[in-house]
Amino acid sequence: MRLVGVTIDVSDATRAENELRGKVELIERQQEVIRVLATPIIEVWDGVLTMPIVGLIDTARTAEIMDSLLQAVTQTRARYAILDLTGVEVVDTGTASHLIKMIQAIRLLGAEGILTGIHPSIAQTVVALGVDLSQVAVFAKLRDALKHCLRAARASTRPASAG
Repeated sequence: MRLVGVTIDVSDATRAENELRGKVELIERQQEVIRVLATPIIEVWDGVLTMPIVGLIDTARTAEIMDSLLQAVTQTRARYAILDLTGVEVVDTGTASHLIKMIQAIRLLGAEGILTGIHPSIAQTVVALGVDLSQVAVFAKLRDALKHCLRAARASTRPASAG
């Protein structure tokens, strides 16, 4: 009768597993930083937020954008939220629809959602959807949207004239 003994050194496997776990955690932290940097929310002055959006936006990214923007509107009690699409050249119909829903959600929070920097291809997509933008402030440039916010803020702080 023979007896065979086998020993397995699992310290290398454990060490490799711990290294892998650490790398996965680092990647997840980096992805979160990239998400935040890719869609920064800037409070340009009291009550006015702007979110410059750059690159490709799909339905998943639009959902993230909506969540963070609505949170920021609530936290800062913003009266205006400007979505600057200057850095976005193309959106699909689902994403365009989601952007419009975002503007509506901003309105439900008591703020005005404003769109700026819409490229011609995005305009075509929105028109093809048959979306009514008559209730949405849309400006060619961010500067024009900011001027709109200033005028509206001044108008709302003026005392009513005694007629």
